[in-house]
Amino acid sequence: MRPCLLGLLALLIACGEKPVEKPKESPRLPKITHFYGNAASVPKGESLTLCYGTENVDSVTITPSDDKDLRPALNRCIAHRPTKDTTYTMTAKGPGGETTAFFSVRVGPSSPKERVLIQSFLSLGSGPFNAGARVQLCYTTDGATAVSVQPAVPAKLAPGTNQCFTVTPEKTTTYVLSATTGDGGTDRMQVTVPIH
Repeated sequence: MRPCLLGLLALLIACGEKPVEKPKESPRLPKITHFYGNAASVPKGESLTLCYGTENVDSVTITPSDDKDLRPALNRCIAHRPTKDTTYTMTAKGPGGETTAFFSVRVGPSSPKERVLIQSFLSLGSGPFNAGARVQLCYTTDGATAVSVQPAVPAKLAPGTNQCFTVTPEKTTTYVLSATTGDGGTDRMQVTVPIH
């Protein structure tokens, strides 16, 4: 009986029977996890903060936008100064296709009160980072008299252009940067540092 089985096996191999291959998984669709602005309306001449998050994405565009450094991120915010009522279109592209999201803002009369603007707040490097790794966070403010961040860091933060400080998070952490003026104007922006 055994020689018959061996003969049958040899016959199958000789006939070119190939094992069944699993079909390849199609690439996962790109995902915009969030896309929003910090206000539904802004006074004329002032800026809006737009925040977004993406997954399975290779490239990101926001129209209109002046930011030439848009990139995929779990959470990132940018500033834009709309001159009229505007609908922003975010397009995220990846191996699985593309997806879009929208956010609309109204532009009203100029505000008499001085307003702070955080122009940017981001991490250098996209991560994910190792627990306890040194990660540099950088920001630019315009018109602020004081700056702080939560969770708090030992470094003394100052308003200005291209200001940076270092954090060493043990787990994925969202840092919220706050900027204020002497007359009580405030602005906030956040960035998430992913840890694996």
